[in-house]
Amino acid sequence: MRLGRAPGSENIGPGLISSGRKSPASAEPRRPATNDTIAMPIVFTPPNLANAQIVTRSLNCPAAPKIDKTSTMIPNRYAWCNPYFNSQAERYRKHFDDLYEKGIASEKEFLEKLASRREQPDIMMFWCFCRNRAGIVSQCRERGINTVFWEDGFFPHYRTLHFDPLGFCWESSLTRMIFRGVSERQRARARRAREDWLKMPPQPLPPGVKKPFVLWPLQLIGDQVNVWDLGLRDWTGLLKHFRAILPAGIQLVVKDHPVAREKDMAGLDALLPQLQNTLRVPKQTDLATLLRECVAAAGANSSVLSEARLMFKKPVYAYGRSWFTNHGELFFRLRVDAGEALPRTDWLEDPARMRSEYLEDYADWFLAQLLGRQLESRTAESDPEKLKQKIWRLSYRSFVEHGEEIFEDE
Repeated sequence: MRLGRAPGSENIGPGLISSGRKSPASAEPRRPATNDTIAMPIVFTPPNLANAQIVTRSLNCPAAPKIDKTSTMIPNRYAWCNPYFNSQAERYRKHFDDLYEKGIASEKEFLEKLASRREQPDIMMFWCFCRNRAGIVSQCRERGINTVFWEDGFFPHYRTLHFDPLGFCWESSLTRMIFRGVSERQRARARRAREDWLKMPPQPLPPGVKKPFVLWPLQLIGDQVNVWDLGLRDWTGLLKHFRAILPAGIQLVVKDHPVAREKDMAGLDALLPQLQNTLRVPKQTDLATLLRECVAAAGANSSVLSEARLMFKKPVYAYGRSWFTNHGELFFRLRVDAGEALPRTDWLEDPARMRSEYLEDYADWFLAQLLGRQLESRTAESDPEKLKQKIWRLSYRSFVEHGEEIFEDE
């Protein structure tokens, strides 16, 4: 039985336990003070979390009971943190009472705001990787202020919102869970979503694409995930390494990001023509067609990798951390400095070899977990109450009280 946080994550939530087990969760330790920390008396004593249970169910348990909606608080007074300027997150401010009328940039600023007025926010909402998130979360824990992390969702990307009680990306609750089985409810939910997803009509492959090929979807170099994890200035090093370990007879197809700018493509014009059996396709190329026809997908931590593995059931090779960190049987992690050969090249010869009962169940479980954390953007826009209910249900306080049950909401 494994407890604890994902490697590299900060002290922003309790360790999680695997599906099918129960284990007490403990409040995380206060992280060391930073230079912008200022003294302030604790005005609220948070509930004792020592007896809180991470509620899990075994494969043979009945369907998850519904959370009692009458005991679910609907947050209205909120504070927020956002590393981007004018991002999608700010579209939803109209649904809330923005207590401080601006995003919180640091722990020091948060403490000053708390001291400036009597009211506290019902919840602190973190969009993506806020630079001072660890300090701000720690202050929320000490004062009993609820927290939630949110970002663009996965299926479909940019048209859904993703919420998590513990963190963003590799700091999320999903990276701290261990797969031990999928319930019939989870399996049905995942397979229904996959069936709908795969209804997209195929289109012809671009000229020059030759089977078998591995798809590499390029990302934005300034994406917060890259900034906090790999810290790369361009994608040339990873592409060079992957082409070197990919069998020569398999083509590498590199697709530009739909909104890429010049800096996101730095060095590619010079590098790609030098790589053997490598083709670059334009950003307008139909992604679903490439995913349907490829033998695998590779990249850093693109959301397309999740689509490739969970929807199209293709092998995936990833260099960076993401929501799939610690789930190495589903997503193979690569490192430039590891000196390792490409794993499971037999799957590239015949992807059907990867479809064991265990991996099929694992993929269904993982997909159901992602679906349980998301809400359609149009619903968030049109139904403020449903948005607030979803936020509270997937918040830290709700997770401490109800455990994994909170991810079962349809």
